[in-house]
Amino acid sequence: MKLQLLILFCLFTVIVQEVSAQYPEARISPDNQEIYFCFPFTKGMDLISVSRQISVDKIMNDTVWAYANRKQFDKFTRPGYDITILPHPGDAPGVIMRDRIELSDATRTVWNFYPTYEAYEAIMTDFQTLYPSLCRVQNIGTLASGRKLLVVKISDNAADDEAEPEFFYSSSMHGDETTGYVLMLHLIEYLLQNYGTDPEVTNLVDNMEIYICPLANPDGTYYGGNSSVSGARRFNANFVDLNRNYPDPAEGDHPDGNAWQPETVAFMNFAEQRSFVAGANFHGGIEVVNYPWDTWSRQTADNSWWVMVSREYADTCQAHSPSWYMDDLDNGITNGYAWYRITGGRQDYMNYFRRCREVTIEISATKMVAAAQLPDYWNYNYRSMLNLMKQATYGFRGSVTDQISGLPVQAKITLAGHDADNSEVYSSALHGDFYRPVKAGTYTLQVSAPCYHTQTFSNLTIGDFSAFTQNIELIPSAGVTTSGVTHITSGSATCGGGVICEGGSPVTARGVCWGTSVNPSLSGQHTLDGSGAGSFISLISGLSASTTYYAR
Repeated sequence: MKLQLLILFCLFTVIVQEVSAQYPEARISPDNQEIYFCFPFTKGMDLISVSRQISVDKIMNDTVWAYANRKQFDKFTRPGYDITILPHPGDAPGVIMRDRIELSDATRTVWNFYPTYEAYEAIMTDFQTLYPSLCRVQNIGTLASGRKLLVVKISDNAADDEAEPEFFYSSSMHGDETTGYVLMLHLIEYLLQNYGTDPEVTNLVDNMEIYICPLANPDGTYYGGNSSVSGARRFNANFVDLNRNYPDPAEGDHPDGNAWQPETVAFMNFAEQRSFVAGANFHGGIEVVNYPWDTWSRQTADNSWWVMVSREYADTCQAHSPSWYMDDLDNGITNGYAWYRITGGRQDYMNYFRRCREVTIEISATKMVAAAQLPDYWNYNYRSMLNLMKQATYGFRGSVTDQISGLPVQAKITLAGHDADNSEVYSSALHGDFYRPVKAGTYTLQVSAPCYHTQTFSNLTIGDFSAFTQNIELIPSAGVTTSGVTHITSGSATCGGGVICEGGSPVTARGVCWGTSVNPSLSGQHTLDGSGAGSFISLISGLSASTTYYAR
């Protein structure tokens, strides 16, 4: 089948090349603000430089596929690249749409259609209506178009924020890559309908907080109008590639030269509010699991874990699909940089800045598969989706609390001699719970927090697909210091000190207590020298000569 497809593609490419050569102006009308094209990947080509000019989609068989907005394309074509303009993947006439979907907790939906935008909003609302205790819908941002960035939370007590690992699936930040969009809707219904009857699903929902955003770029997906996904575009309404628009560990805040887009800001704010352990972002155009880093050539600290998890996803897909599925590049997996470098990607942002183990999954070679094929892709992938969610429950886990008060402490969890490039994790401020997925091995765990003594746990051995629970009570350290008394005169002296840490509550006043008793207190003489952490200087006045005073 792949050979037949390759022959058809080659014939199609020849036809397109002929049309492009003869009628280039006809291929790019003034209204075409997003161009899809390909060109040969020649020896010596500086792909990093190329990627800064256009949005590279994929590289296969010595060919580069890419997108560009009109300004980018006009600039990129000046050096004389051998460019072939291609039909846009989002132009899919005859796509099956539905504007009304009757969800039921008793009947399973056949997800062989694409919803209109209004139907999408209604579906998301219906999930919460049908399963109010298991499901909550959150709008994390409304775009200028009025379209919303909707996220579903699924858990046994969805209205509560519990001490459980948080997992995040999102799809279609490239608006014309729509397979994952419908599969995420299918996954939401699958989890909700099977809770309480399917042990695997019940265990996930009972012991995790699962967040799913089916459509991360609604303006791109419904670029042609709310009634159809035909006409979908990769970029957002401002013709910006959202997967090049995030802060980058290597290239800084704005690697693409654009301001952060509304979608980018919404997802960054959402991630900052949560404590995601792991997740995945679904794309299309090839079939492969792409793991970090995208921006650096060096491996992550957890490269062996990433290979294991990526291989599990791809292998499980292959076991439940035709022989041609999910076997691109290294038999279905790839390191991002080894494939081609991108900067400003969501994956690296989530891993480096938010410490969430997020992976990019290219789920279908055809970006907008025929609606009738969507159930097939669901069957290829849903077991892998469940397996990936389980990975957030494995590894080191536990809670960090104050030994005296018992209150949760936000602490840094480090695997000594192993962690690098922000692979450490933090316990949550709300519950003190932490989760650190890791490959099987023996590790040294260090737990540290301001105002507390660091604790070290050595020779902790853990296996793959298993959890190791380590609860920690941190011992508070000294929070304040007092400096020596200086500049002593017959009536005054200078003292001071420092607030090293504020503990659990802000310091509203600081200063020194002084008097003739050995342990002066606030009930006697004292100074007020500002608030918060930091050093301060106190002036003690009104002293009497030949008198012994104490300050603290």
